[in-house]
Amino acid sequence: MKILRIINSLAIGGAERSIAGNLPYHIKNGFDMEVALLDGSDSFFTQELKKNNVKITFFGKKNNIYNPFIIIRICKIINKFDIIHVHLFPSLYWVAIAKLITRSKKKFVYTEHSTYNQRRDMPFMRFVDKFIYKQYDKIIAISPISNTNLANHLNENEKIITIYNGVDIFKVSNEAKINQDDLIIKYSGKKIIVQVAGFRVEKDQDTLIRALTLLSDDYVVFFIGDGVRKQICIELSKKLNVFDRIVFLGIQNNIGSYLNLANIVVVSSHWEGFGRAAIEGMALTKPVIATNVSGLSEVVQGAGLLFEVGEEYRLAELILKLTNDIDFYNEVAKRCYMRAKEYDIQKMIQEYENLYNKLMEK
Repeated sequence: MKILRIINSLAIGGAERSIAGNLPYHIKNGFDMEVALLDGSDSFFTQELKKNNVKITFFGKKNNIYNPFIIIRICKIINKFDIIHVHLFPSLYWVAIAKLITRSKKKFVYTEHSTYNQRRDMPFMRFVDKFIYKQYDKIIAISPISNTNLANHLNENEKIITIYNGVDIFKVSNEAKINQDDLIIKYSGKKIIVQVAGFRVEKDQDTLIRALTLLSDDYVVFFIGDGVRKQICIELSKKLNVFDRIVFLGIQNNIGSYLNLANIVVVSSHWEGFGRAAIEGMALTKPVIATNVSGLSEVVQGAGLLFEVGEEYRLAELILKLTNDIDFYNEVAKRCYMRAKEYDIQKMIQEYENLYNKLMEK
């Protein structure tokens, strides 16, 4: 069985990390898998896949993923595979159009990684989306709320199934053993808050920056990630006089080694499809504080702590509650660790492979 996974790029992000993490397992289980990228920029994840001898095809160049001529290149290769599994917009659109052009009879799968996107606010795009999604034989939602929201948007239930994203807990635990001595020495005695997220509107690093102004100088924040809003957040931290208490670490490999430095992990998103960074923090027995939004709250509620979007005062209050009460801290950390076990990657791998096999049987 030959399977092609198509995604915009392998830059930092939950969908990208999922592909880099689960492909080696599928290959080990006997599936012939390749990856195709709209944006062929090199990254930690492309290097990781190359080390595992995964073939990668590049359709385009950096910042050119919206070029419709990419469709021509997609048309040339999709019929070489039994299943084409697609992730993210605009890959979603380009592959659907390529299928129509080639009249391909192969099986097409799409994974919906979010609970919301701006297209859903435009009435006309609802009709376009319904046409595009119709080209896929199966649609995977990464959480129940992602499933419900998409089903409501498309007025479609039969094609959509839920398969939770998985986290490679074994890998994260091994990464935690990697020393970050320079950071440990420099920030010895500090209370470290870590957030792993791209600097995009939905990730809302701003709230954590504002919360830091309400905490004493022995609290510091490590931001791991990059993106279009990074400079905006840097300017905000300077304006609020907390720039010297924030470390902008950029894109990093071995995320577990940085999460292991944390006293607390924060996920302050406006919306999330799943909340991978929350699970990774939980897997290292770190208490997680996250926003009470669909997708994310399902993962965290009953284990970590929740606050409403944009409420920096409540976020600061929860941070203080954890750090000032060691018994409460340990209780939350233990609950988080137990919750992480429910999202081990092996469950996701098995469900994906079951789906692939059923599609080929049909």
